[in-house]
Amino acid sequence: MLKKMPNNRLKIPAVVAGLMLSASALAGTPGGSEGFDNLFDRAEDDGNCSVNIVSGLNSTFYVPVDDGNGNAKFNVLVWGNGTGGTSTTYSSLLESVASQCILVAAANTEDSGTGAEMEDALDNAQLRYSSIIASNAIVCTAGHSQGGGGSFNAANRIGADCVIPVQPDTRWTTQIDDDLDSDVEVITLWSSSDTLAPASGNRSNVQDASSILTQVETSGEGHFEPTSGRGGNIGTLFRMANIAQLSNEAATRQEFRQAFFGPETEYTVTEDNSDISDVRRDSGAINTTP
Repeated sequence: MLKKMPNNRLKIPAVVAGLMLSASALAGTPGGSEGFDNLFDRAEDDGNCSVNIVSGLNSTFYVPVDDGNGNAKFNVLVWGNGTGGTSTTYSSLLESVASQCILVAAANTEDSGTGAEMEDALDNAQLRYSSIIASNAIVCTAGHSQGGGGSFNAANRIGADCVIPVQPDTRWTTQIDDDLDSDVEVITLWSSSDTLAPASGNRSNVQDASSILTQVETSGEGHFEPTSGRGGNIGTLFRMANIAQLSNEAATRQEFRQAFFGPETEYTVTEDNSDISDVRRDSGAINTTP
């Protein structure tokens, strides 16, 4: 079974219970450079594709449909849920990602830390949707909380090109089993008011496993922001990261990649933005071509 679909980019137990899902909501719009604001504003909205949600036994698929191009092919996001959650918990967020013309394959499991169920979701997507997956498709893994930690393990299982963990727990519900390959790009999203999987307790594990890493922390959002509607500011950043890595338009990918990779420009995410409390880009991210 094909696992990795290569791309052609240049790439230089009370605690566990506390991670069970509930919901809250905060919203805001970052201020800052006009370049970054433009990207952020565009990522707040849905993309050009309509979305069909297809439920399977072990996976749920958010399938983009480009009404203007019947021959459109798509890249793939593989998703893992937080402890106690299912893909339904994140349905609005994942549908908004798929609207950006990205095929989303979400594991249905409530325990996605090993990455095995996420690997199965990709296998199922490749069987069901081979006709609309690009022949040289880019594959990213992502997830929230336990699923965020599991996205590292899934990336190693499938040979993913990139990882986009959201508030990843890497201590209590799962652990990162091994370092990523040196060419795997990682965009990690944290929130300053997250007390369950804070950056302070998990950052070192993410850094140790990554060679190309950008980390962004939003201000004032809690651990369950991604489960509420479109996910607040962290949800918009998540869409930005997905567009940057998985848009099926190369020019759009390159434009949004400027927010996370390469030398600092007006498009780069920085702490100058009022709702972003911390940004850390390692040398691998800075030296990676947008």
